Order: sequence, then C-alpha cells, then structure tokens
Amino acid sequence: CHGPAVNDELMHRSLSELQAFGGSQELPLNLFQLDDGWQSAWGDWLTPNDRFPRGLKPLADAVKAAGMTPGIWLAPAALTATSQLFKDRPEWLLRDSFGKPVTGGFTAPGLWMYSLDTTNPEVLQYVHRVIHTIVNDWGFRYLKIDFLHCAAMPGASRHDVTKSRAAALDLLLKEVRTAAGPDVFILGCAAPLGVCIGHVDAVRVSADTAEHWEPMVLNVPGARWFFARDLTNLPSARNMVCSTLARAPMHGRLWVNDPDCLILREEVPLHEAHALATVAALCAGSLIFSDSLERIPLERLAILKALLPPLPHAAQHVELLAEKIPGAAVTTLTSACGLDKWWLSALFHWTRGSECLQRELRMPADVPGEWHIFEFWSRRYFRHSLGSSRPECLEPRSCSLFVLRQVASTAQFVGSNIHISCGLEVHEWQVTGRQVHLCIKAARSLPEARIWVYLPGSSQACPPCLMGSKEEVEIYPEVWSLRLPYISADGAAFGITW
Repeated sequence: CHGPAVNDELMHRSLSELQAFGGSQELPLNLFQLDDGWQSAWGDWLTPNDRFPRGLKPLADAVKAAGMTPGIWLAPAALTATSQLFKDRPEWLLRDSFGKPVTGGFTAPGLWMYSLDTTNPEVLQYVHRVIHTIVNDWGFRYLKIDFLHCAAMPGASRHDVTKSRAAALDLLLKEVRTAAGPDVFILGCAAPLGVCIGHVDAVRVSADTAEHWEPMVLNVPGARWFFARDLTNLPSARNMVCSTLARAPMHGRLWVNDPDCLILREEVPLHEAHALATVAALCAGSLIFSDSLERIPLERLAILKALLPPLPHAAQHVELLAEKIPGAAVTTLTSACGLDKWWLSALFHWTRGSECLQRELRMPADVPGEWHIFEFWSRRYFRHSLGSSRPECLEPRSCSLFVLRQVASTAQFVGSNIHISCGLEVHEWQVTGRQVHLCIKAARSLPEARIWVYLPGSSQACPPCLMGSKEEVEIYPEVWSLRLPYISADGAAFGITW
C-alpha cells in the first residue's frame, strides 16, 4: 500500500521485488493488490489517473505473468465532490429529506465521501459496467470493495422508498457479484456484516490497523484522549485486535476473515509485532502485508514466513468476557501424518501502560501427567504438569504463544521455527524403536530450519544422529534442538537415530 503517491513505475518495481523473493522460493505469495490512489477521483472508477498513463491492464498482465493474482481496490458506493460522476449525475446521489447529498464520512487523505443511491437502477447499471470492465477488460481477479457502508447510510430518501438500508446494500453486493462472476475473489470492507453473507468471499472484520496502539487522528496534546476513546472504527492496532479476536468464530463459517495487513516495519517494537502476528495467525484468515521487502529486517520477515500458509481454522476458544481486550486464545490442531493432537495457547498483555503482567498458562484440559511446553517466538522449552503453577511475565503489548503436547513414551515432535503451528509442516512422522522417519514440507524453501524433538533414552552419551544436521543441542533431558540442512520448497525426508 503506497498511499496517494502510488504510480505505475512504483507498482512494477514492487512486483519485481516480490518476484526476486519468489525466485528464491522463500516467500510463497499468491496475491498482488493495487490499493487506493490509482483512480482520477472516487466515483470515476473507469478513469485511472495520469500516474498510470498506460492504464491498469499492463499491471494486471504483469502480475499474472509473475504467477500471482492481480487485485485492485475500489469503493463502488462512494464518490467525492471532485469527481466527474458527482457533477454529471447528481440524480444518482443518495440524499436526505432536505435534498442534500448524504455524506458517508471523512477519510484520508482529507476526503469527504458521498453515497450513491443503489436502489436506483441506473446506479446499478453503472456499477455493473465498472466491475465488468475491471474484471474482464483489465484482468483483475481479486476485488477489494471498500466503504460499503455508504450504500446503507441512515437518514436517506431513496429512489425506491420500499427498500431498507440493508436492502440497498444487498442490491449493490448482488450487482457486484453478478458483474464479477462466481470465480472472482471479493473482499468486502467497511461493511455492515450481516448483509455480506453469501455475496463476498472475505470480509474485513476489524478497523484498519496502524503502527500506533490507540487511534491517533490528530497527534496534538489535548486531542489524543478524544480519539483514543474509539474502540471499534478508527485505525489502530488496539481496535484491530479487539474486533479480530471477537469475530474469530466467523472465519470459515460465513467467509474468510481479513484482519487487515501485518505491519512488520521497525516502527512497531518486535515484541508487539509478534503479538499482532499471533492475532492474525489465530484468526486463520487472509494474510496480507504492505511493507517494502527491501526495508524489512530478516528477523521481521521471518514473522511473515512463519505464518504462511494460514492455520486450517480460527482459535476455538477466545477469552472474551474477562477483559475489555481478549487476553487469551486456544486452538486445537490435528494432523494425519502421525502426530498426536496438540494445542496452541496464546497469552496477551494489552495495555497502553508500561507495567508487566503475570499470567497463568492456559492448559487445554485437566489431564494428569506432564506436558511439553514450547514457546514459539522465544524458542523456550519447559515441562508442565497439572496443578503446578507457571506464571508468565508479559511486557506491555506482548504475547507468549505456547505449543502444548502431552508427554508420551515414544519420540515426539515438540516444535520448530518453520511454521507457527509447530506441526503442520511435518508431512510424515513414523517412529520405530529408536528411529524416526520424518518429512518436512512448508511450500517454501527453508535455509535455516530448526526442529525440537523429544527422544526418550537419548543423552549426551547417546546423542541423536540426523544425516546432514548442522547442530544437535540437548536443551532439556531427552529434548533436542536440531538444525536441519537446506530444504527446498518440495520438502525433504530425514531419519533420526539414537
């Protein structure tokens, strides 16, 4: 997302940058989306501005040639007073009972939005022509349709007075889907949620995220407190977290959840970037980033890599009632490759202050015996048993993501630095006596892969042997950290003996 400065050259340069990473097979991406800034004015969606002198079809063609899906942003129910559409078709505007155009709100960079009356058949014909052109003539196969609330603004006198606000938005979404066709992926943003069911593939389930924790429309003393009171709508990391965790159950049932993009840039402290990435991962929906790869340090790019591909489902248990912002979430994972069931348990400390917080580890069940506990971000390992206390100290706006497995009598996979699931990257796990056959595959190349395994009976005197391993370290009795050789995107098989 390059903002108002976006242009044709910048988008092609960004595409080349992604292709370079794609060539190394370290970052498996499938979408390249052009965001706001390409249009001559909001409402004039068939007229790209002069920063795209060749139009948008060459960009869509280049994205497809690079093996990705071309995506584009637009707001089909919104327009601005500077648009040609506003001047030429005043009868298409949604108006109040006094005949004045209904505003859809204020947005960056300093724009007042107005609304189209989507109960007017001529408006729907225009929307159909816009979407059909973008999809079929320009070649975009992913549509991010934003500010959908404009079609459902209250206090309006509509062309068809029998239609409710919800019905007006329903008409718009039906027209967009009809024009786009069933195979085009549609993301709905800034939308009343219920009407979107059945019309779109994904929904933005939160406010826009941001580098700052609380909303900060005006960074002026005396004004910050006013905007910080908003808990749902204004851009901020806090508002993204609240809504994303609260709406996690919608994912996979109503649509694909979209929690907005990952922010990996250094303006966000690393511990906070880990926490926000954990929220996105447990949402299990779309994973999108907008930072320049050239400016992302390797330790932060590793966050994005570890989240791909997304988890198979959202967290089943989210602590919604104890605090204003959910402080814990748990998800259960299974695999058909030979691993037993395991759990991801996340603890968060969401605060604007500077004090640390002691939290107790959330266990999935009252099961006797010992548990392997592997913390994904710090790579810490310890044992835990039912009834014991293990408080976790969390600094402000941080998290711990624990991988939980019951200790068994045979060799076990404990964790890795490959994927946030710590298990779905394992495509085969077979134990025969003191031998393990495993296959690792993550749909990307792995130059620095490391796994943690439990090998009963192993010791410093009887260490494990893994062909090609660059390092074997016993971090706990019978628990080993193994550094693997280079693994291609096609995966690799290994044998461990001890």
